[in-house]
Formats: sequence, structure tokens, C-alpha cells
Amino acid sequence: MYVPLLDRLLYRHPFEGGSARRYARDERPAFGDLDDRLLDHLAPELAGAARLLDVGCGPGTFARRAAERFAALDVVAIEPSRDFARPGVVRAAGEALPLADRSVDVAICLSSIRHVRDRAATLGELRRVRLGWAMLRPLFGPLVVRTAPPAAAIAVLAEQAGFSLRRLRPDPVQPVYVMELQ
Repeated sequence: MYVPLLDRLLYRHPFEGGSARRYARDERPAFGDLDDRLLDHLAPELAGAARLLDVGCGPGTFARRAAERFAALDVVAIEPSRDFARPGVVRAAGEALPLADRSVDVAICLSSIRHVRDRAATLGELRRVRLGWAMLRPLFGPLVVRTAPPAAAIAVLAEQAGFSLRRLRPDPVQPVYVMELQ
């Protein structure tokens, strides 16, 4: 159930303070084996990729797992929250990624697209930084809980940013969807 009022009041900002601590302690561990299942799914793309971008990396769980599993992969972790700042994480907003044009092979937003102030601008930035010749790779995999914008709303914004929908599927375990864009 998408609730636009909750979207405007609760979601359009990064986790800070108590919400960051609660997310890291309670919510992120509840993802279970989602990171590994996503990495298994992305393995063909990541095996041939030079750089993975994790936008809104939070406590960095997915970025660390990706770096562990794909040692040759340059994993760039971006996070706007000062509460998740740590070595190896670039503090920046999705709307203004500090990366060169076409410098990323695969990008992922793991339950973070709902937290950016301007989703259209963030999707535009993701489109800008990905490699122009990597048209057949899935470039973005947002996972959004059901109280956040529905897949159709994100898909419209992604199409306006120049992406096309490659695949949309519900996760078999978690109450999220996986959207792959190219």
C-alpha cells in the first residue's frame, strides 16, 4: 500500500541519528540472505564488470559482500548520512554523484531510492554515470518496501531518465521487488 503522505514525510531523507541506529541494528539484519541472493543473480554481470556503484549503502553490508565475492571489482559505496560515514564510503547524495560520466558498469540501490529527495534526479545521475556501451546489462536494482512508491511509479521515473525496464520480479523471500533497468 503506497501512502504518498508517508512518502513525503518519512522517506525523502537519509537515515540520521536514532533512525540510522535502528536501521543498522534491527532493519538491515532482517534482510537475511538477500545480499547473497542478489549477488548470485548479478554474478554474470559482476564477473565481467570493473566497477559497481552502491547508492545509499547505509551500513555498507551489500558493498562489503560484493567486494568479498568479487575481489577484482571496484566497489564504490555512496551514502549521504553522516551516521553511516566510515572509511571507504563516499558521502554524497544520489542526486549529485561525484563520479565521471560512464564510469560505472553496474549500479544498485538496495532499498534506498525511496530515501532520496529527488528520485528523478537520482535516476538521471545513475543513467549519466553508467557506461554508455553497457546497454544490455542490468544497471539498477532498487528494492523498495511496499509502503514506498510502487514499482510502476519508479518505472515511470526511470523511463523518463532514459532507462528501459529489463525485468521486474518480486523477491521470493522478502516483501520487496527487484527492478532491473538498462
